[in-house]
Amino acid sequence: MKTENWAIVASVLAGLGLVGFFAAPSLLRGPPRDQETLCPKTGPVGHTLILVDKSDPWSEVQAKRLKALVKQVGDELPTDRMLSIYVFNDVFEPGFPSLVSLCNPGKTASELIGNPRREYVKWVEKFGRPLDDALTVLTQPGKGNQSPIVEAIGDVASRRENRVPTGDRKIMLVSDMLQNSTQFTMFGNGSGARDPERLRRLLGKVWQDPGVAGWELSVHQVQGVYDAARLEQAATLWKDAFQKLAVSVSWDRL
Repeated sequence: MKTENWAIVASVLAGLGLVGFFAAPSLLRGPPRDQETLCPKTGPVGHTLILVDKSDPWSEVQAKRLKALVKQVGDELPTDRMLSIYVFNDVFEPGFPSLVSLCNPGKTASELIGNPRREYVKWVEKFGRPLDDALTVLTQPGKGNQSPIVEAIGDVASRRENRVPTGDRKIMLVSDMLQNSTQFTMFGNGSGARDPERLRRLLGKVWQDPGVAGWELSVHQVQGVYDAARLEQAATLWKDAFQKLAVSVSWDRL
């Protein structure tokens, strides 16, 4: 009887061994990925979206700070999380394309036990180089008469392609926050200029969209060519509007 029991156990273990043998290659390769986005075919796990306002020129120092910020986000991006970078200027066009929209493919088990140098080069080609190319575009100077910040936020945050099946969604907005469009302006003395209630209503329309409401927002305010007093006035208007809408936002100076 004992001999028969051991035979059964051995048979089961052998079967499990075969399963492991056939499953090992797929486990070592990692999950199937989309060849364009490098995301798992089941979808990204979380999304970090960097939205950059280039409607006004920046100093060289500010451009370096932006580059450092984006590089840090890219370096710390968890495996399978998506990173998208969008840039807008004074001419707002709904559906404007991203500079880059990729998941960090990370390293598979086979890469870790293989040739580290070769696999690092492969990772750079797939993820690191496109990110560097985007940084080159980001740090180029820009200038314009309009600054459609609210419109740009609403556009990218509401897009279906920027939603993820699992994980959180974060928008990092890099801007001087001096909104200037037909819907609201921080400039001049015309009717509605710097009107806090008008800004609140405009933001309220954006955050009513179910696709927008799920994003966490952080603002990295750059000085650009404007004085500190004007920037502080703009920051106060935005913060008050977000507070009245019960929208949580973190704020710092870049």
